[in-house]
Amino acid sequence: MDLRPPKVALVTGCSEGGVGFSFCQKLLARGYIVYATARSVDSMRGLQHANMKKLSSDVTSDEQVSSVVQAIMDAEGYVDLVINNAGKPFNGHAGPTTDYTSEEMKSIYDANVFSIQRVARAVVPRMAKRKQGTIVNMGSIVGEYPTPWMGVYDSSKGAVRIMSEVLSMECRPFNIKVVLVAPSSIQSKIVGKHDDYRLPPESIYTGFFPNIRQRLEAAREDDAMPSDVFAERVISKVVSSNPPSYMLLGGKSTMFRIMAFLPRSWVLSIVWGMFSKPRAKEKGELAPGRT
Repeated sequence: MDLRPPKVALVTGCSEGGVGFSFCQKLLARGYIVYATARSVDSMRGLQHANMKKLSSDVTSDEQVSSVVQAIMDAEGYVDLVINNAGKPFNGHAGPTTDYTSEEMKSIYDANVFSIQRVARAVVPRMAKRKQGTIVNMGSIVGEYPTPWMGVYDSSKGAVRIMSEVLSMECRPFNIKVVLVAPSSIQSKIVGKHDDYRLPPESIYTGFFPNIRQRLEAAREDDAMPSDVFAERVISKVVSSNPPSYMLLGGKSTMFRIMAFLPRSWVLSIVWGMFSKPRAKEKGELAPGRT
């Protein structure tokens, strides 16, 4: 009979249909007490289990993040695992870098980058007292290999990569493991269609509108890894006795591993060629503007 206290996990961004939802299911199957958060508790109603605790939280709020962590500490006294999964999905956040307003860019960074620091600020001191814990940050392969038309989103994921690497070093004295997960192509219901995408009327990139749509649709490719499979592979490594500091998983992951051996300039040229043919001019198409 195992008399050890159950492991406690916090997972952010757990709306049904997303990867966070699958993370919760995999952790529950391993006996964890799971605290799942999303902006709406109703979006997590499919998570039903005696060890399932659902809380409403917005990761862009200092107060709400602190409140969630404090609630876990009050109820359990500790937290073993944190998965920073919440953030802005790339769909709906594409477009030429210069078409973004500063407020739009701040919104993406607030959800994708600042949120990770908020959670770390709340949980690291608690984990440090016990000299144990694991923090998983969900980055993206685009944080390492960016593409045209996704500069703001891609750069936010690049910031997640650097923050994770630095946090990993700073947490070593306290035996806290930091894991960066870099998904490539993953199937998820969160990734929808993009029929309503528009460019600003003043954009200088109207001739590239089909290329931008092409980039948006890339995540829906047939070789994308099912989210359930992705979640199982991540969790099996994360809960092991020696979790890796970096994980690259998903469709085309082998291709990205090969690209790591190529000169950076070659990689960027190849990627530009994939998403840069001025098809709108060739086909006489007009790029609709934002309303």
